[in-house]
Amino acid sequence: MARPVTISDEDILKAARALFTQKGPRATTAEIAARAGVSEGILFKRYGSKAALHKAAMTSGMVGAWIENEMRNQGPLRTQKDFARFIHWQADMLRDVVPVVVMAWAARANADELPSDLTGSKPAPLVAIHAVAAMLEREMDAGRLARRNAEAVARILVGSIWYFVFLEVALGKGRGRLDEDTFVNELARAIFADLAPRKPKRSS
Repeated sequence: MARPVTISDEDILKAARALFTQKGPRATTAEIAARAGVSEGILFKRYGSKAALHKAAMTSGMVGAWIENEMRNQGPLRTQKDFARFIHWQADMLRDVVPVVVMAWAARANADELPSDLTGSKPAPLVAIHAVAAMLEREMDAGRLARRNAEAVARILVGSIWYFVFLEVALGKGRGRLDEDTFVNELARAIFADLAPRKPKRSS
């Protein structure tokens, strides 16, 4: 006789939702299983993968709220040192995000099965870009950064970090990998060089 189901899908999704909201993609299936009071095997039996569990548990709005909060906590972006710190943080965060997104894309059968992070009116990548752009706009308005198109700069910044991590994940460590400190310092220098406020020229 089969054992009766002792925990509902909603209880599992509630536990997953709480941890994904708190920790983002860093939340592990082991942590979710422990919070829900089930084994990891139950999670994989019901949902197949962490990506599928994430899709079932989260809506784009919930993911977006978490991203906006985390991004705000990384501000302000005023100096080259601030940009370097942010790039290090974003790269570390994306090491948990990129594999989940890649798995979700690989597993989908059609466009209707996009990861929840990419669906809805505010896809997660755009939420991240707009959050960075908002931070840049505040500094530009205050005169601490030169006036530029904040969204364009945010796309350059976030896109560069994403691709750096994607290559690291795709190629594996040691295969054409650029040292992270070198990447961070060069990207921060290049971005800030254009954003640094210009000092007025002295009249002769």
